[in-house]
Amino acid sequence: MSLTFRSGEASPHPCDIADLLTGLVSIPSLSGDECNAVAWLCDRMAKMGYRALIDPAGNAVGTIGTGECEILLLGHIDTVPGDIPVRVEDGILHGRGAVDAKGPLATFVAAGAKARLPPGVQLTVVGAVGEETWGSPGASWLRDHYSRPDAVIIGEPSGWDGVVLGYKGSISLTASVERPLSHSAGPETTAPEHMFAFWARLVGWLTEHNGDREPGFNTLDATLRSFNATGDGLHERAELSATFRLPSGTGSAWVREQTEQLANGVSLDWTFNAEAYRSERTSPLVAPFLSAIRACGAKPRIKVKTGTSDMNVVGPVWGCPIVAYGPGDARFDHTPDEQIELAEVEKAVEVLTMAIERIAATLATEHGETA
Repeated sequence: MSLTFRSGEASPHPCDIADLLTGLVSIPSLSGDECNAVAWLCDRMAKMGYRALIDPAGNAVGTIGTGECEILLLGHIDTVPGDIPVRVEDGILHGRGAVDAKGPLATFVAAGAKARLPPGVQLTVVGAVGEETWGSPGASWLRDHYSRPDAVIIGEPSGWDGVVLGYKGSISLTASVERPLSHSAGPETTAPEHMFAFWARLVGWLTEHNGDREPGFNTLDATLRSFNATGDGLHERAELSATFRLPSGTGSAWVREQTEQLANGVSLDWTFNAEAYRSERTSPLVAPFLSAIRACGAKPRIKVKTGTSDMNVVGPVWGCPIVAYGPGDARFDHTPDEQIELAEVEKAVEVLTMAIERIAATLATEHGETA
């Protein structure tokens, strides 16, 4: 069952974005343990005028406005591990989740409450759980149970003057090999040597496949995450784990098929995360963001990212216009000094408010609603 919070629509509290974001970052919300932060955010959204609830997946959900048209702002409230003392120094908020992605989520909540929506358009903000885990359970539940929105904005750091059109896909691999223990002076190939040879074949294939393409969004990449070798006196075992980043047009099934051909006795175990997904520059959501960024004094930047986001989860199924937006420098994602400039968050609220109002006005016109 979902848990509903009393709406404060009759007299919503004004939003202090620095206070909202600092409060949210101050509540630990490691993936799988987001409930305290979700409850706190729902309470704050209710006080700001949202109809707030916790859905069956554990996501924080707040809705403003009514109508058949819906703009969905899909952020995530969970974080990766790492205890970073929460503090504000020289206008910069430090803390786990500050940029990935509580900064974008707080921006969503503040801009959604501030935006003027025409009749017939409602706006929903979601703080999804589990985005930092494989399978993204919060967004996956929405994808499978939520009606298709008319427009979706994903909450990830793009910089206040940027908008993201796409993300690479990803799958993970655990490779293992076990062999009888042999003397180090003998001619037999050891399990670690066998595993290193597999990794060398894989790296060689990727190099050949990518050719002269510039490393980034358009290349197929693999990152070695760990390598271990053990033995019990009779047998020795080697194991490695790796993550593949898949460009648009490269499916995970094909990558698995090609890699299996390189195994040569190495056992491969796969975990699927997401296929690549990309919107076009002609998406009806792009122009409102570009004009809003220009109106706030910057030259807009259009980006694609080499990581993944909940765009990969909901985009292929919903098939509606979708982009990602949020303040912050993604270079601080998951780092020991995760941080975000509060002035940038305020600027992003201004940009997003304008973009929401322009998107909502277009939706209302297309559906025959008038103010």
